[in-house]
Amino acid sequence: MSRRFWWVPLLGLTWGCGAGTTPGPDATTDPGDALPHLPFPQHPFLAPNGTSNMHNDASMSDTYDWEGPEGPSGEVSLSRLADGMHTCTTLTFDRQGRVLTVRASFLQYDLLALDPTTLEVLAAYPLPPRDPSDPLFPYDDTSGAAYFVLDHRERVILADADNAVQVLALAPAGDAFRQEARFDLGEHVVPMEWPARDHVQMAIPDWQGLLWFTTRYGRVGTIRESDGRTRSMALAGEEIQNSFAVGEDGVFIVTSHALYRFSAGPDGTPRADWRTPYDRGSGQKPGNIHWGSGTTPQLFGEMVAIADNAEPRMQVLFVRRSDRSIACRAPVFPEGRSTTENALIGWYRQGPRGLEYSVIVDNNYGIDRNGILGEGRSWSDHEGGQARVDLLPDGQGGFTCPVVWTGGAPSSQVLPKLSLRSGLLYLYTYERTEDGDYDFHVTAVDARTGTPVQRWPAGHGLDFANFGQPMAISPDGTLYLGTMNGLLRLLSRSGP
Repeated sequence: MSRRFWWVPLLGLTWGCGAGTTPGPDATTDPGDALPHLPFPQHPFLAPNGTSNMHNDASMSDTYDWEGPEGPSGEVSLSRLADGMHTCTTLTFDRQGRVLTVRASFLQYDLLALDPTTLEVLAAYPLPPRDPSDPLFPYDDTSGAAYFVLDHRERVILADADNAVQVLALAPAGDAFRQEARFDLGEHVVPMEWPARDHVQMAIPDWQGLLWFTTRYGRVGTIRESDGRTRSMALAGEEIQNSFAVGEDGVFIVTSHALYRFSAGPDGTPRADWRTPYDRGSGQKPGNIHWGSGTTPQLFGEMVAIADNAEPRMQVLFVRRSDRSIACRAPVFPEGRSTTENALIGWYRQGPRGLEYSVIVDNNYGIDRNGILGEGRSWSDHEGGQARVDLLPDGQGGFTCPVVWTGGAPSSQVLPKLSLRSGLLYLYTYERTEDGDYDFHVTAVDARTGTPVQRWPAGHGLDFANFGQPMAISPDGTLYLGTMNGLLRLLSRSGP
C-alpha cells in the first residue's frame, strides 16, 4: 500500500538537554548543514562505505556521507515480500542500486535481490531454516544470516543456520544467486547439550582479506578463502551476540565480559592483542539479549567506543585502540532505567586541541521482544530516549566526555542512522493510540541538539511494528526498513 503524507512539525513534544553539559563545536550549526567530520577509512575488501553491512562500513559507524529523506512531503510504501509474517534484516546496496537483504520468516531465511523502486524480487536464494527447539529462538537469536556483509567484489558473505559461512554472488543478469564457496564450521562451535546449540554469528574480512567469524558462545576464528584453512580459539564463559568491527590495526570484538582487539598469527590462529573488561552489572537488563554490553564496537580515529552494562547507569566507554586504556567514561540515562541493544552511532573531527569524537546512544531499557504479538507489544515498559556524548581533549593529555544532550524520543529499538551530510539522525518512533496499538513514524532529529526536525507517518499496528531490525539509506537518499510484515520504503519528495 502507498499513501501521500505531509511534514509534521513536532510541536508539544518535550526533549530535554542535559543539565550542565558542554556542547560540542558543531552544536550551534543550523540543521541541514553537514556535521564537521573526518572520513572513515574504506576497507579494501568491502563494498563502498555506506553500502557494505548492517552498520554501513568496517568501522561500524552507522553514518552516511549522503543525505537521507528531507523536505515537506514524501511517499511511504510497505511491500509484502512473502505470505505470513516476515521481515528484512541487513540491507545493503550494490553498484546498480539493487537492494540486497535477507527475508526472515518464522523458520525460513532467504537472500533476496530487490528492485530499489518497485521492491520486486529479482533473485532469491533459500538459506537453511532455523531450529524452533533452540532456547534462543526466535527473538534472542541473531544468527542464521541476520548479519551479512557485501565485499569489494559485491559478493554476499553470510553465516547460515547450519553453522556454515557461504559466499554468494549475484549472476550477471541479476536474476539468481550462485554459491562461490561454502565453509562448514561445525567443528568450530561450542559443544552444547540439546536443545541448546552454539551459533556462528557473522563473518567479515580483515584488512588483509582473511575472513573472521564469531560464535554466540565465545569462539573466534578465521577462514582462508583460497583453501578453506580454518583456525579458532575459545573465550571460555563469554558470549558474543553482536557484530564486530575491523580496522587496519585489528579485529575488535565485544563479549559479555570484555572488549578485545584480535590479530591473526602466521597460520591464521586468532590471538588477543589486548582485553579490556567492562562493568557488566549484576544481571541481564530488560531490553538486552544477554547479560553484558549490547553494542557493536565503534572505531574512529585513535578510539574504539562501546557501552557497558553498569548499574545504576549504563556508561559510554572510550577506549584507546593502541593500548586498551579507557580514555573516558560517561554515565547516561536515568538510574535503574538504562541499557542499549543498539550499536553506537559515531563520528570524529579535527578540533583545536586534537581529534574530537561524538557518539549517540539509544536507550532500549524495558523493551520486551517476546511481547511483540501481545497487548502493549514490546514497549509498554520502555524507558526510551537518546543521548549524545562527546570525547574532547582537555589540553593536558587527557579527555573529558560531556553528555551534550539527552532526548525523549520513544524509538522502537530500530537501529538509528545518521547523515553526516545533513546532520539529521533518523529514528523509528512510536505513539500508543486509543485502541492500545501504536502509530509508527520515521523521525528526523538534529544530531547537534537532539531537537526533532520532522517526521513522516509510516503506519498503524503490527504490520508496521519493529523491535530491532536496522534501517538503511541508499546513496539516492531513499530510506528502507524491515517491519513485522515486509519492507518499508520512504522516498522524500520536494515541493508542497
